[in-house]
Amino acid sequence: MLVTSLLLGVIGLGGLAFIFLTTEPTLGPRWLFFFFLTITGAGIALPVVYLIHRRTARQYVSAKVIIREAIMFGVFLDLLAWLQIGRIASNLIAIILAGGLVFLEIFLRMAEKATFKPDEYEDE
Repeated sequence: MLVTSLLLGVIGLGGLAFIFLTTEPTLGPRWLFFFFLTITGAGIALPVVYLIHRRTARQYVSAKVIIREAIMFGVFLDLLAWLQIGRIASNLIAIILAGGLVFLEIFLRMAEKATFKPDEYEDE
């Protein structure tokens, strides 16, 4: 997780620095900004999410769940930046978006628990 986090953080921050220092805010660099913001947010959130699950989870949490939650944080940052362009972002909207992403993660976890895994119930 640490290597992945560092790789994502370096690529994302390097891309953001490149965009801020060398481009004008036209359509292409704007989409690159959102791409690199997602990568940076996921890289920053990855060790935090890992430590939270390491401390609080009662059962083993797979790596793909941790990465998914870190990517959701990056998407959350993208949504806030997108809404800020139109001057729509506020504290209430940020809380509503965060709550929606938390509910999405809860529903995804419920769906993962409800899936049938045939190797667990083999005939003895």
